[in-house]
Amino acid sequence: MTAPATALENAPTRPRAALRYLTALIGGFGALLALTAPLSADLRPAVGEWAMLAVYAAYGVLLARHDIRYKRLPDALNLTLAAILTGAVLALALTTGEGVAAVTAIAGGLGLAVVMGCIGLAGQVGFGDVKLALSIGLLTGWHTWSLPLLAITIAYVLALPHAITAAILRTRGRDIHDLPFGPYMLAGGAAAAVAAAALSL
Repeated sequence: MTAPATALENAPTRPRAALRYLTALIGGFGALLALTAPLSADLRPAVGEWAMLAVYAAYGVLLARHDIRYKRLPDALNLTLAAILTGAVLALALTTGEGVAAVTAIAGGLGLAVVMGCIGLAGQVGFGDVKLALSIGLLTGWHTWSLPLLAITIAYVLALPHAITAAILRTRGRDIHDLPFGPYMLAGGAAAAVAAAALSL
C-alpha cells in the first residue's frame, strides 16, 4: 500500500513544478520588458544585460551555498533561474530587435547543456551541473556563440588548483572531498558575462 500512496502524494509535484517554471519565465519576460521598454534604444542592451547578470548573481549565491553545503543543485533554484533568463532573453530581443542574439543565447544554453551532459556521462559532473549549464549558456550566449564555452573553460581553470591540491593530499592519506563543480561553473559564467557586458559599454 505504501508505493501507491507515495505515488499519489507525488503526482501533483510535476504539474506544480511546471507551473513554477512557467511563472518564472513569464515573470522574467515581463520584468525585463518593463525595465527596458521605456529606455532609449542605445541603453536597452546594456541595462538588460546587467539586469540578467544581477538575477544570475542573486541565484548564483544561493545555488553555490547549497551546492557546497549539500552537494547538489536543487531544481527549484536551478531551473527557475534558467526559466527567468529565458524570459529575459526573449524580452530583451523584443525591445532591442536583437532576435539573432536571442537565438544564439537559447542555442548556447541548450548546446552547453549537451556538452556538460556528455561530460557527465563520463562521471565528471552531476546532473545538476548539466541543468546549470542552461543558465550559463543563456547568460553568456547572448553576446556570442563561443562565450559559453569560454565560461566553462574558466570554470575548469578556477577548479584546477583545488583539484591538484586534493589529489596531492589524497596521496598522503588525507580524506579530502572534492568541492562541487557548481560554484566554479557559476563563477566562470559570471566572469565571462561581466567581461562581455563591460566591453560592450
